[in-house]
Amino acid sequence: MILAPVGFVGAGKVGCSLARYLQQDPMLGRPGFFSRSAEHAREAAEFCEGFAYDSVAGLVRDSRFIFLTVPDGAIRELAEGLAACSVDLTGKIVVHCSGATSSDALTACREAGAHIASMHPLYAVSSRFECWRELGHAWFSLEGDDEAVCLLEAILDRLGNRHARIDAADKVRYHAAAVMASNLVVGLYHEAASQLAACGLSQDDAEAALASLFLGNAEHISHDGCAAALTGPAARGDTRTIEVHLSCLSGDDRQIYQLLTNVLYRIAAQR
Repeated sequence: MILAPVGFVGAGKVGCSLARYLQQDPMLGRPGFFSRSAEHAREAAEFCEGFAYDSVAGLVRDSRFIFLTVPDGAIRELAEGLAACSVDLTGKIVVHCSGATSSDALTACREAGAHIASMHPLYAVSSRFECWRELGHAWFSLEGDDEAVCLLEAILDRLGNRHARIDAADKVRYHAAAVMASNLVVGLYHEAASQLAACGLSQDDAEAALASLFLGNAEHISHDGCAAALTGPAARGDTRTIEVHLSCLSGDDRQIYQLLTNVLYRIAAQR
């Protein structure tokens, strides 16, 4: 078996989690790490039983797959730095893991001979050393050069992940969708808990009280789809109850309720 060495530039939450998860693919070798923080690189290498590098050129030289797991704003400059370093990029696969940025940010590496792509997990990575266990449930979006995307698809297939190709021009809309389903839900949950707290519960108790309702609904949506999961006054066409709800709300809370209820009407109409 010929192993493909994998290198990560960036040893934060995404770099550590993805590296540890990809180790389950028997076709990939032990990962290498380079980070501006030598301590982070050493920690990641220890966690993944890989290697810490003291130069990005050394990492690139030894790796066939090079993942840039750095903040979005650093991707293009880093790609230009890789292209300008002393290492030949011909035939290497350079990948970034941003949700909102397309593979075009890696153009300098393509011009230097590499195949480029973006690979983004639809999962909120919140921990360096724990979230890798959940990546088996994540969808991945892919776009970029066909040579790179096909190899990434093969890796994800071996790991059992579902994945989809999208156009580079759609990356911003794709990421907005991810934020709606993840970050904005946190805001909506917080507002719901605040309304419950106004009924006399503490904020902590209100958040805990809503948990079973929220988790049960999320499970239903994920298994059966939005239309089948929809319940409540909008699903029943109970405009009187909706009007009463609106009468006790004001400001942003009233606007949020009204806007999302309009969406629910459209979902209900599909049924």
